[in-house]
Amino acid sequence: MKHSITTSGFLYRIRPVDISDAQFIIDVRLEDKERNRYIHEISDDVELQKKWIENYLKREGDYYFVVENMLTGEKEGLIGIYNISNNKAEWGRWVIKKDSFAALESVSLVYKTGFEKLGLDELYTRTIENNEQVVNFHKNINAKFRAQLINEVELNGNKYNVIEQYVDKNYYFDTIKNELEDKCFKIFQRNLKHAIGDFEFHHIGVAVKSIKKEFEVFSLLGYKKEDYFEKDELQGVKGLFITAKNQPRIELLENLENSHTLDYFVENKIKMYHFGYLVSDIEKCFDIFVNKLRAKVVSEMKKSLYFKQNRICFLMLKNMFMIELIESKRD
Repeated sequence: MKHSITTSGFLYRIRPVDISDAQFIIDVRLEDKERNRYIHEISDDVELQKKWIENYLKREGDYYFVVENMLTGEKEGLIGIYNISNNKAEWGRWVIKKDSFAALESVSLVYKTGFEKLGLDELYTRTIENNEQVVNFHKNINAKFRAQLINEVELNGNKYNVIEQYVDKNYYFDTIKNELEDKCFKIFQRNLKHAIGDFEFHHIGVAVKSIKKEFEVFSLLGYKKEDYFEKDELQGVKGLFITAKNQPRIELLENLENSHTLDYFVENKIKMYHFGYLVSDIEKCFDIFVNKLRAKVVSEMKKSLYFKQNRICFLMLKNMFMIELIESKRD
């Protein structure tokens, strides 16, 4: 079916299959013959695959997706929703590249698509009983067991029993959704750290009217002065870094005279307005956050007087939380 549904998660997204994906479909399905022995055989003829896709695009009620890594832009798998009847649908055609982390989030995204975008009441799977790894996967994400179907599928000349497992809409929202997304976020965190390299927390930025008065309060919590910069005209602020045992480093920031950099935060009493992170490759990190994770640029990259002329920038994440990237070293 020709459709425009794209669903994004933390690390992966699923988007519509098109003709240009023909070679990828062949490659991923033929990548591991042992793993793929429980799916229908496929020709390595790319023209035949293109014709299959052309026919698929004409079918109604059939949603076929490519699973893409949003950090790398690489295609890592396939998944689909089909056989829609009485507001229930089967999901499958699920093939993930070897060594990919896409399995869990691709399933989370197909549930999200089925229940939140297509408005389905139930999604079910039919897995060949011998394919224990996949049957157990569904068990582990708490899909419900419905039936064992005897000699239900003929595949490559053999007949197999099938295990039918399902998730209905209410069960998804009440039981499945949050647990799946929590696990997917942890996978995303590990992959993000690998992609951006060094990413070390440095400080919490606090917007204040008066550094002197604010420090008096923080000193009651055991904070002591670490370093002070009198004037950063590029940012329109002056600042004081303060530290305390077993507590995060804090950067107290005050507007320079005739500067309005911090007005919004001070006037709206948003004191802790950003987290600062030291990064070894600021350009790569900037690209990942802005172009892959859709963060918005609040302040473009510029040299910092305090950080020895290394560059800094400010980005707003999708949850409206601001981070500062601080270049830790330059060649």
